[in-house]
Amino acid sequence: MAGIYANLAQLMASREMSISRTPFNPDIVVVKRASFPKGTVPAHLKGYLIKKGECAGRTGTLIHKGRLVPATAVCVAEKHGK
Repeated sequence: MAGIYANLAQLMASREMSISRTPFNPDIVVVKRASFPKGTVPAHLKGYLIKKGECAGRTGTLIHKGRLVPATAVCVAEKHGK
């Protein structure tokens, strides 16, 4: 697995980069380039916003369209007919 040397404080403060843990292996941290500024939602994704309490209590992973995904993602996909 490839590794990088980075200043964590700069990554956390950056509006172009984000870091997160993978949902399937919490020991792995992923650095991602943001495709849109933090705190904004692109128009094509506004319909997929998860409202407060929507899909609450869904934990774990499920198989959706042949792929293992978080249960919350399956709930949202069902609500949006995907």
